Amino acid sequence: MCADRAGGKGLLYVVATPIGNLRDITLRALEVLKEADLILCEDTRTTRKLLTYYQISGKRLRSFYKDNEAQRVPEVLEALRRGWKVALVSEAGTPGISDPGALLVREVRKAAFAVVPVPGPSALTTFLSVSGQDLSGGFMFLGFSPARKTERKKLLQQLRDYPYPMVFFVPPHRLRTFLREALEILGDRSVVLGHELTKMHEEVRSFSLREAAEYFETTAPKGEYILLLEGRSNEPDLSMEEILAAIEDLRRKGYPLKEAVKEMARRYGLSTKELYALALRRKRD
Repeated sequence: MCADRAGGKGLLYVVATPIGNLRDITLRALEVLKEADLILCEDTRTTRKLLTYYQISGKRLRSFYKDNEAQRVPEVLEALRRGWKVALVSEAGTPGISDPGALLVREVRKAAFAVVPVPGPSALTTFLSVSGQDLSGGFMFLGFSPARKTERKKLLQQLRDYPYPMVFFVPPHRLRTFLREALEILGDRSVVLGHELTKMHEEVRSFSLREAAEYFETTAPKGEYILLLEGRSNEPDLSMEEILAAIEDLRRKGYPLKEAVKEMARRYGLSTKELYALALRRKRD
């Protein structure tokens, strides 16, 4: 059973719900939704579908999304004062992870009501579990990529030397632009992309950034993407001779020498000036 109200005071439950497959929900989450006096939903249509699937009926549903979160807070506090059990759910996954909820949780705690997490699905952990990347040293989660080009480029510039894997949510209409900008600023490095996780057309693929940018030039992105970018490596995978040979290979493909050097310097964390001097010497020789 759900935790009882202490002294008749209300409780706010933060409930994780499926990210795609409706069977990915915990028994405890279903129990909380059955007992809740009020359910706050990022999308009432999605929540109603989930409740119908599990034959949960007669629930008060209130919309609760980014643009109305602040105005809903007084209503929720009043419900808690009445001793209600209130459940917060996002459209999919865990509330508060790039979804509304943080403001409400802070205000509920300030008002001395308990906030109870009901853990479960999360697009972030679901994706990372099948990324095939060693994350034992840590990673950085950056949420949705900025919508404005200038902000996006500024962020990528700041991340050029970051050594750990970086995880982003990227909407389909921004994916092509994001991949091109990341390639331009970060240089070619490995990337893992996932979308439609736990759904019928689930896909997780590994690319280099260049391969991903080229792939999506001819393939239309569909659905929201989550991607993991490799951090900068300070140790070249190739010998200097191999790096210089790779520069020559880029030149044969049409790259000017300076651009080829710049690309390889970004890729392997080397000094552009020093690598350019070595490439010029090799060219003279």
